[in-house]
Amino acid sequence: MKSTEPLILSLDIGTTALKVGLFSSEGGLLHIESSEQELLFLSEDRVEQSPHKTWSLLTRAVQKSVAGYEPRLIKAISLSIQRGTVVPLDHDGNPLSDQVVWMDKRGVQLTHRMNELIGNAPYYDVSGHPITYITGVSKLLWFQQQGGQIWNKLKVIAPPQTLWLKWLGCEELVCDRSLGTYLFPCDIDHKEWSNELANRLNFPIDHLPKLVDATEIVGYLSKQTAQEMNLVPGIPLVAGGGDGQCAGIGCGIVEPGSVMVNIGTGTGVQAYLSSPLRDPLRIINCAAHVDPQGWEMEGHTEASGIAFKWLRDQLGDMETLLQRKTDLDAFDLLILESQDVPPGSNGLIFYPTFNGMIAPIIDQNARATIVGLNLHHQRKHLIHALLEGISLEIRWILDAINKAGVQIDTVHLVGGGSKNRIWNQMHTDILNKPIKTLLTTDAALVGAAMCGAVAIGEYENIQAASQNFVKIKETIEPIKENADIYEKIFLKYRKIFIALSENHIFRDIIN
Repeated sequence: MKSTEPLILSLDIGTTALKVGLFSSEGGLLHIESSEQELLFLSEDRVEQSPHKTWSLLTRAVQKSVAGYEPRLIKAISLSIQRGTVVPLDHDGNPLSDQVVWMDKRGVQLTHRMNELIGNAPYYDVSGHPITYITGVSKLLWFQQQGGQIWNKLKVIAPPQTLWLKWLGCEELVCDRSLGTYLFPCDIDHKEWSNELANRLNFPIDHLPKLVDATEIVGYLSKQTAQEMNLVPGIPLVAGGGDGQCAGIGCGIVEPGSVMVNIGTGTGVQAYLSSPLRDPLRIINCAAHVDPQGWEMEGHTEASGIAFKWLRDQLGDMETLLQRKTDLDAFDLLILESQDVPPGSNGLIFYPTFNGMIAPIIDQNARATIVGLNLHHQRKHLIHALLEGISLEIRWILDAINKAGVQIDTVHLVGGGSKNRIWNQMHTDILNKPIKTLLTTDAALVGAAMCGAVAIGEYENIQAASQNFVKIKETIEPIKENADIYEKIFLKYRKIFIALSENHIFRDIIN
């Protein structure tokens, strides 16, 4: 056998990818399996995911991950789960429909109703979240409004975590606090469901799962699931938590002063807090952390990696073909082509707001916009400008978190957007902060494993686990000349977008 020490099985079930990692209790990643997740785009505003297909992918990934290892050495199974996605469950914990994914906009009209009933300021002051369709609450209210067979059979509406834990063997319908604060309004100071806001929304709080800590053992692997996954029954099931918060601890953001930038489909910019803070503008989220002793402040972009994927699909046919026939990566080839373009892309600005903007200002009508295009610009300028636009949007959120009272000394960069050294230098120059990259970019997988290790007593707390699990690859310093140029470009970037938003240009275009 390949190991004789205690092992932890980490399940990262995200929006577009599913990953299973097998870790040693000392923090070593022994094996990883990944699969693409299918999104069902039913209409312009409806996005769902099949829990049964996800479960099949998960089962196969677990089987492959544990092959060659002694199953009895696995001492915990812990989860990292996409946030803001919801699934209605019956009294047996089975799904009554497909999962409604966080990017689904069917509840947008109900956010207007929430503003009428409560108002954004009172809502934010209690929950730490602005009123937006991204969190689960508008989707919960949509199911309530629809009524019918699903509502009549309903026990709880929950994050997918609740379903996976149930199918793994947990007897109760539970979710951890980090996912709970993205599901329904909590009293963020105490990390409990807010009876006050539930009453004002007229939503029955008994239709929500029980809240638990992310480092809590909530059940044990059932005999049936153990047989399906080639495991042994009775393995402790650890709640784990939201993929964003798991990624935060998984990249070493476990104390105030450091910030995570997690570039995936969108980007999460997250700071660790030892006590809850509020954004004066009431836009940047304050949520419960997977560390039971912590909170986190976080802003998001809607389109980062997916914006780069769009550009690759439209302009990168040759690079995509080369990727299929060689070991070369299409994204790396596009970045390489653009590396001789100077900061500012010769006057070209690309706003990657394909799906709107939710931080640091909210404009759901915003659309991707190219400003300054002329006949001298080439494909490489468009590539470079898009990469800059993604980083500039991140910088804007970072500034908003700083203005909320959060000290920012260093940035830990993770996710798919952290794999290219050329782009990492651009991130560093635009953010004008030292950036640390990790040996593994799968920080959410690491963070869930840390929760598992703490739950079974291998470590006293998340901070202690971080010492072994988090492995820094390098620290990149800003190039002063580039950083000075980007300071001026950032002011232009912000000024132009605000003008487009405040003058309702985006709204007029789409309407």
